[in-house]
Amino acid sequence: MALESIGRRSLLGGSALALAAGTGLLGGAWPKRARAADKSVRVLTVEDPFFFALKEFTQDFQRETGIAVELESLSYDALQARLASSFVGHTSDADVVTVDQMWSGQYLDNNWIVPLNDYIKGDKTVAIDDFIPEVLYSLNTWRGKFATLPMAAYGQGVIYRPDVFQQFGLDKPPTATDESWTWAKYLETLGKLDGKEFGGAKLFPTVVCGAQPTPIVHMFTQLTASSGAQWFKSFPKAPWDFEPQVDNDGWMRAVELYTKLYKLSPPEAINYVWFDAGTRFAKGDIGMFYWWTPYFYLVKNAGYMTGKPSPIIDKYAVAALPKAPGVPQTVSLGGWSFGIPSSSTKRDDGWQFIKWATSAATQKKMALFPKLNYQFSDFGRRSLYSDPEIAKIYPYLDVQLALMQQGNGKVARPPMPTYSSLESIMGLELNRVISGGTDAKSALGEMKMLFTNVLKGNFMLPYKLASYDDTLDATKELIKSLA
Repeated sequence: MALESIGRRSLLGGSALALAAGTGLLGGAWPKRARAADKSVRVLTVEDPFFFALKEFTQDFQRETGIAVELESLSYDALQARLASSFVGHTSDADVVTVDQMWSGQYLDNNWIVPLNDYIKGDKTVAIDDFIPEVLYSLNTWRGKFATLPMAAYGQGVIYRPDVFQQFGLDKPPTATDESWTWAKYLETLGKLDGKEFGGAKLFPTVVCGAQPTPIVHMFTQLTASSGAQWFKSFPKAPWDFEPQVDNDGWMRAVELYTKLYKLSPPEAINYVWFDAGTRFAKGDIGMFYWWTPYFYLVKNAGYMTGKPSPIIDKYAVAALPKAPGVPQTVSLGGWSFGIPSSSTKRDDGWQFIKWATSAATQKKMALFPKLNYQFSDFGRRSLYSDPEIAKIYPYLDVQLALMQQGNGKVARPPMPTYSSLESIMGLELNRVISGGTDAKSALGEMKMLFTNVLKGNFMLPYKLASYDDTLDATKELIKSLA
């Protein structure tokens, strides 16, 4: 059973180290640590799908460069905790680390990782202009600098069962953004599946993530992003003003919608993390759900990365996300990127690995790797979406690319220095609402108050440091200057 509440003092006190680190209070240049001069790089990574394909080809990197790869994988929570503690304690022994989209601002502001601008500009073979600008903007840039390069870029889209829709006379959702494909229409469609049976078994209309703090926030914030709701008064555009906006009507509607979606989900979804929601659809008793684009291929397997075909391997399709009426669609972009710790004494070798791992050639090999049922299509490069060999295996790439090009990760989950602490607050309150522990209005009021305390305590409210006009156009200009 999910925890429903913790004390405010415990929450804020337990985050003290992360908060201080997030504002630069524990930052500063790292001392270089002595390392043996062996020809190898140590790579610390999360165990997301890209890891399984990447590890199969690290020998190729060694053959091409003479640099061996020591690849270590961790779970999401373990990676986040290890990186934060090792960075603050100056104890990291990694030469390359995977960075989640929201961590880049904190890591770069604290000099925990090194900017990649000079590496990119000095190496035309990286082909920086082949990357989707919206991906680089959302995942990789901070204050006009490249913090990382994308290893696996995720958007969010809809996955549904055409056979279920046909049996109950429902219109298929569109594959491109449509003003008629709203969240109200999405909810109405799910309602028509409520109480139904399919194939002799009970059918659940949808499935959501309920686990706090992180998984529920990742899914919920797609609702706020595509309805135009903002976290703050002004961010990422300048001037930055971090006055929380999380108790307005847009947020209220999003929380109420998410609560309704949970009631149409399996009851155990209250404890579902990322993979639980995606792999539950693969069991065959879910009509439609929205989630990260890796699930466009992950649902082909019965269980996470098992290689065993799921019952719906050839019985599902993908579609565009719904939107709120009258506002442009904004897709939440996230995913994993590679950066170089400031502590590394092998930065040039680390850059060689990053360039190789994020290259079109390596990522194509990963996509075409048949083991585990072809489990990688999380491309940050445009060229891979039009590759006919890849498209033959992943026929949904046109839909996925359109989602990526509507993306804005900095609006969906802002990568500002105190993000992780704010996410913990939000995840707790959202979990309390859908489990019946509080109501939407009370939860959002509590969330705003706790956000305000955290931001004031970290000298971000009022914000007195220099802002940066962080727009997509600014990233496009940066790409142009480095290409």
